[in-house]
Amino acid sequence: MDKLKEIFADLENSTQKLADFEREPASVPDGYVSPLVGDPAAIKWYRARRAFSYFAWDIYAGAAIKHYQAANPNHGVPLLNEHGAFVGETPIHLREMLEREYLRCKEVPWRDQRPEGSAFNPLYDPDSYPAVRDQECSHREMSVDLEALLNDILASIAPLVEAILGHYWSAGAVRLYSHKPGQDARFHTDGWPLSLRKLMIYPSGAGSGKGSTAFFLKNDLVVDAAGDKGAWALFENSTVRHKAIAPQLGNSPRPTIEIVITPAFKTDPKIKGSGIHVMYPWLPSDIEGLEGERVTNGFTTAEIKNRSLLRTLLLAMDMPGELKTSPLCKGLGYLDI
Repeated sequence: MDKLKEIFADLENSTQKLADFEREPASVPDGYVSPLVGDPAAIKWYRARRAFSYFAWDIYAGAAIKHYQAANPNHGVPLLNEHGAFVGETPIHLREMLEREYLRCKEVPWRDQRPEGSAFNPLYDPDSYPAVRDQECSHREMSVDLEALLNDILASIAPLVEAILGHYWSAGAVRLYSHKPGQDARFHTDGWPLSLRKLMIYPSGAGSGKGSTAFFLKNDLVVDAAGDKGAWALFENSTVRHKAIAPQLGNSPRPTIEIVITPAFKTDPKIKGSGIHVMYPWLPSDIEGLEGERVTNGFTTAEIKNRSLLRTLLLAMDMPGELKTSPLCKGLGYLDI
C-alpha cells in the first residue's frame, strides 16, 4: 500500500516510477515470480490495471465502431464476424523483400522488452522462463528497414483490414520470432480485451511442413493458416482458440511477425514500437498525437493519462478514505474521476 502511495505522490515523476515498479522481480504468494514488486498491493494493482483496461477498450471500441458505421453506412457485415479468422496475402512485389529483411534482423535472447504502456505477463520466473522461450523460438530485434517495409505492407492492405474488422484500425507494437521445429503448442486464447486482435505475417510462408497457426473457428472447424511468402492471418485472438504448429523436424524455423491491431477513429497502419515481450496497450492511444491539446472537457492528453492511472489506483486500493483527501486526488479533481 505504502509503495503505491509513494509512486503516485508526485504525478510528474510517476510514469517512470510505475514502469520500474511493474518490472522489478519479486516473489508472490503462489510461488511464481512476478515483475510486480513484493508489496501486498502489487497483485491488486495488476488486477485493477487489467480490469480498467478491459473496460476502457470496451467503451472505446464501441464508440469507434459507431463512428465507422456512421461514416460508412454501406459497409456490410465485417468479414471477421463469420469465422473469427481471415487469411490474406502480402502484395507479390514485396514478398521476397519481406523475407530478406526479416532474416537480416539481429537474433537476440528472450527478455522482458516491451514498449511503454504495454501490458505484461504478471507471473513468470525470470530464471527459467527466458530459457523456455528460447528453446521454443528464436527472437529478433526490429531493423529500420523492416519497420519501413512493414509500414508499406500494412498501408497496402489497410482497406481490406477495415472490411475484415468493420471499423477503422491502428497498428500497435510488433514482435519478431521464429518457431523452431519440435512440439506444437496447445490450443489457447490470449485473454486480451476482446476488441483487440492479432495480425500474424509469415515472411517465409506457412503450411506444408513449414509450420503454421491452427485456428478453432466459430463454426467448429479447425483450419491451419497456409500460403506463400508473406501470407498473413488476422484473427480474434481472445475468442478464437489457436495454437502454433511447429515446423517439421529438419525444416527451418518458421519466421513470424506478430502485430497488435486496435480499433481506432481513423486508420493508422504505422506500427507503434517493437519488443521481445509485446502485448496489448493498457489504454487506447489515439490521442497520443494531440499532446498538449485540450481533448475532452478541457483536459490535456497528459491529464487524461494521469486520471486513468488514478482511477486504477483507487480501484486497486478500494478507495481508502485517506486517499480521497490526499493532494494527489485533490490535484486531479477526485469528484470528477
